Amino acid sequence: MNAFTPDLSRKPAPLPRSASRDSVVLDYGLIAQWRLAPYALGFFGIGLPLFLWTARISLPVWLMAAYMLLFIINWTVFMMMKGQVARRMTPMPIPDAAIRRGLIRERLWRQWLAGGLWALTLLAISLSIGAGPYTATLLLLCAGAAIGIIFFSAPVLLFLLTLGPLAAAGPVFALYHLDSTGELAQPMMGGMALALAMAFILNRHMQEHYLLENAQLDAALEREAVRAGTEALNEAKMALMETLSREVQTGLKGVEQNLLQGLTHLTRAPAPRQYVDAALAEIAHLQTILVTTLDNDTAAAGQIEIDLQPLDIDRLAQRLMAQFADLARTKDLTFTYNMQGLPKTGAVRGDEHRVEQILAHLLSNALLYTQQGRVELKLIHTPEGFIRIEVVDSGPGLSEEELALAFTPHSRILRTSSGHSGAGLGLSLSRSLSELMGGRTGAESTLDVGSKFWLDLPYDARAKPPPRPVEPEEPDAAPDHSLRILLIANDSLRAAQLRDVLERQGHKCLTSTTRERALTLARKAPVDACLISTGAFEALDDDGNRVKLAAWFDSLRGTQADTRLNILALLPDGAQAEVLQELGVRVLLMPLNRESLLRALAQTA
Repeated sequence: MNAFTPDLSRKPAPLPRSASRDSVVLDYGLIAQWRLAPYALGFFGIGLPLFLWTARISLPVWLMAAYMLLFIINWTVFMMMKGQVARRMTPMPIPDAAIRRGLIRERLWRQWLAGGLWALTLLAISLSIGAGPYTATLLLLCAGAAIGIIFFSAPVLLFLLTLGPLAAAGPVFALYHLDSTGELAQPMMGGMALALAMAFILNRHMQEHYLLENAQLDAALEREAVRAGTEALNEAKMALMETLSREVQTGLKGVEQNLLQGLTHLTRAPAPRQYVDAALAEIAHLQTILVTTLDNDTAAAGQIEIDLQPLDIDRLAQRLMAQFADLARTKDLTFTYNMQGLPKTGAVRGDEHRVEQILAHLLSNALLYTQQGRVELKLIHTPEGFIRIEVVDSGPGLSEEELALAFTPHSRILRTSSGHSGAGLGLSLSRSLSELMGGRTGAESTLDVGSKFWLDLPYDARAKPPPRPVEPEEPDAAPDHSLRILLIANDSLRAAQLRDVLERQGHKCLTSTTRERALTLARKAPVDACLISTGAFEALDDDGNRVKLAAWFDSLRGTQADTRLNILALLPDGAQAEVLQELGVRVLLMPLNRESLLRALAQTA
């Protein structure tokens, strides 16, 4: 769209609330008149042929040429001014009051001058028409043009008060001058007065419309600002939650890894192992709470992603049964699975990860709060076209009030949850996720009898569940290449690191901090290799030290009558390497990476 064509789809920006009533009316009036430009062009295009046809048979040729030249000049100037006004129309509010007033004032004078050109042109044409057979017809056409100018001036009161009377004066005065009887002049004058009166009424209604539209646009912008602020707040909240969740989970993961590494060294220490297992269980619980809290806020903000696909609900249920079997066995509960109600064809539609998340929460709750009796997982085809996955337990049961509270975010049932930590978000999140998948979550419960929680998922009789993966055949037992290693280290941290590396590869380790203790262990158990990590040996350039170390090596080898014992030593440098090699010891220089250590041990097998 070029600069000379108004954009009729553009809505004006509302003026600030500090703007006066007159400023609002004037600004909207100028915009309304600017939008009438295409209709003014059409009005001129309709009237021009009638005027030229009448003028051709009643006016001199030179006068008609003058009129045409006047029209061309007038339209050129008019369109230039309108184009400049169009380029100054802004769809954005201007906060600076002085700049805003300056722009409105500039548009006012440009549009007033553009309209004034037509009013003066009409006045000049009306007064230049002389007496003739078609004089009355020409003046009536001029009067019609004057009414058009009055109509197009109606949006702005200033234009209506100045340009309207100016346009009407030419045809009226000319007709009074040429028609002495007044038979046409009086009706024309009455028509002009009526047109001006109607224009004033129209202007009054348009002013009310301007104020109403400005208020509506202002309210819409305010609502948009509130909505944008709410979205920004939600995004900031989600970003904060994600950051906290990420950072806390990273810290928990670090603690978990350290505990797992420590756990590998506690296989023969039941009491410390119990404490480490409890710490790992608590870390897993905290991670679950973090994930649930983040998912709940994401679902509430409508930002959670759901991938609906046909599911093998039977395989998913069996996987969950296997996952929670140990917990049920620990509490001595009857834990059963009933799939008799599952149709033979078709498939459930849902997001596999979210379905598993919901069912895991329902099963976890049932097993956690049921002290004796049973927990059952059932699949049922409902008449409404859903597959219902029920979790039935013989727990303490809930009242109607407690059941409603259970689905409320951050709410917990004090009677049943005492002694159990949690965020109170699991059931609320389950309901939100099920609704996003086109399903539903509900519950029934009876006090002192038990509860039944269910998840309904859409069932498609024509869908096919994904193919089950082919279970790999059990391979033949691989030969055992593990070694029994005697580890001698006087640094507990270094010993733990080496033992962790070796045991992760399936080797069995005996650990000693002294040579005497190492001889005792070697006499009691068979050993394939001895790894010494005590740093540099005593001064081996001394014959006595060398003889004593050689005797100890011989004693160590003598403990293994059936096998040849390989001895490896980790040294900080190669200063003692030659002497140790003469004594039958394989030397490894530090720092030694994991691969080099395992490769050296593999050569001893």
